[in-house]
Amino acid sequence: MSPYVRRVVVSSLFVLLPLAVSASSPPGEEPPSEGISPRRFVEHLDVRCYKIITRDDVLLHLDHLNPVFRESGMPAEDVDFDPQQLCVPVQKFDQRVPDDVLRYIQYVDWRCHGINGPSLDLPLRTTHLNKVMVEMFGGEGNDIVVREPQQLCVPVAKDDHFPKPEVLRLIEWLDVKCYRVDSKRQFDSRDIRLTHLNPLLADSEPEYTTILGPTPTQLCVPVAKNKAFPPEDVLQFIAYSDVLCYNLKGKALDREIKLTHLNPVLRERFPESEAVKVTDTEKFCVPVAKNGNFPPE
Repeated sequence: MSPYVRRVVVSSLFVLLPLAVSASSPPGEEPPSEGISPRRFVEHLDVRCYKIITRDDVLLHLDHLNPVFRESGMPAEDVDFDPQQLCVPVQKFDQRVPDDVLRYIQYVDWRCHGINGPSLDLPLRTTHLNKVMVEMFGGEGNDIVVREPQQLCVPVAKDDHFPKPEVLRLIEWLDVKCYRVDSKRQFDSRDIRLTHLNPLLADSEPEYTTILGPTPTQLCVPVAKNKAFPPEDVLQFIAYSDVLCYNLKGKALDREIKLTHLNPVLRERFPESEAVKVTDTEKFCVPVAKNGNFPPE
């Protein structure tokens, strides 16, 4: 257990109705993803996750703020914030990410920490947003049941490769809470070619990996910490950044990478960078809509 003990409140943006947000920016600041709709950003939100090895974990206290969760009686929870994975952006097959979207997507790196808590037992229907996944799994949707939380994934920079300020203004708020899911719809394992998009890993060769059946394993949904909410023009992108995760078989990365927190809440509490060992491939996460609520075009 790390000697550093912190209290962080996590507020869920896991909403079942569209959020009403404006597209205004503070004076002098460029709107995030100017000219890019939330749909165009989210539909390319594909990440490949590797196991990481590190020395520290942190004790957190999590409270739901979202009315849907509070009215359901979801209790507060004390969790061990245990570093588990590094997720990095990837391209599927030859589906090129447009340049105006790539400048943001290439910096979506998540450090995922293990957490725990009660099961939600919440039924949802997820629908794939990316065309490649629709072709592979169909576009009719998948009924799942959301169970207990397993991870909190937060944005990081790798080896001091930081995004430009206008990109950081969006990426630094992209925190997701990942829940185990059950699904009755099963599939056979299938191969997919993945290519790294982050500049630090972009020289790696494309690799054929295997999405492992029989079902998806997690649903990750956007959250806010310590009542620190994204600016309204950023929120319209963050609020729809839901990803469905599958177990993935592929090569290990086997390299040491220095990680630095980007989110303002964690950057204030943990300003120092930390070197971690990035090892085995573990999962692949892709963008989905929940219950027919699609990101704005």
